Amino acid sequence: MPVPEEIESRYYSSQGFDPDHSRRVRSHYLQFVKGHKLLVELGCGRGEFLSVARDSVEQVVGVDVDPEMVKAVEAAGFEAVHSDVLSYLDTTEHRPDAVFLAHLIEHLSVHEAYSLFDKLAGVVGEGGIVVVVTPNPACLANLTNDFWSDPTHQRLYTLDLISFLLGQTGFEIVAAGGNPADVPGPPPELLSVQGLGPWGPADSSVEPRAMIEYEDGPGLDGVMDELHRLRVAVEQLVAWQHTHDSRMVELRHFAEATAGRHDDTLRQLYGPNEIYVVGERRA
Repeated sequence: MPVPEEIESRYYSSQGFDPDHSRRVRSHYLQFVKGHKLLVELGCGRGEFLSVARDSVEQVVGVDVDPEMVKAVEAAGFEAVHSDVLSYLDTTEHRPDAVFLAHLIEHLSVHEAYSLFDKLAGVVGEGGIVVVVTPNPACLANLTNDFWSDPTHQRLYTLDLISFLLGQTGFEIVAAGGNPADVPGPPPELLSVQGLGPWGPADSSVEPRAMIEYEDGPGLDGVMDELHRLRVAVEQLVAWQHTHDSRMVELRHFAEATAGRHDDTLRQLYGPNEIYVVGERRA
């Protein structure tokens, strides 16, 4: 039994994806399409980016292979084309000056991705831009779980690979990076314990004081010797305690630095959920 065309919309529904969150995240890409005449979104899904971009461009069109996605886009008042993106690019009369594809390329093999960009170069005029958005392969959540949960994902793409493929098919890279609007960070339970109070050396000291003087008498010499040795021992103990306190402070500083590096590493591993590359069509 073949996988149904509407498998992606079924998956979206099963996961309860929040469209408002998608719109907030997609708003980061308005800066690249604002002011263009015709924006075509390939793999438009439920049309979240179309709704975000409608006031920033003259015309928007969505394309998706999933018929339920197309129905949702049309119900929202947008023009939508039911087609796989490669067939659309082979037959369309649209000549967009901006093309947006978010979380599409990871559904394609490298051969298909190259073909997609090559076909895009044939429909996007000189100076037109293509914005490619995909899950971040450097994000541990994507690498270990989230990416592989989608039934139609094929492979992860890095910034370097997307940039290379666009460059090979007639586009100049003008921007690339991670989306700062979608950085959930590491799970809180993995971070270091916070809120340790101030801590320093123990408050203890021996104030020097004169030895008690005794009048000569039977046995006093022995008592004085014992008292002197006891005082020396106490002073040595206090000196050791101060040394111990100093080393404990150094140990705490080391532990705090290690915890900071640990948290920095986690934040690097749980970086932006998605990355993007913007290519401009060369002459």
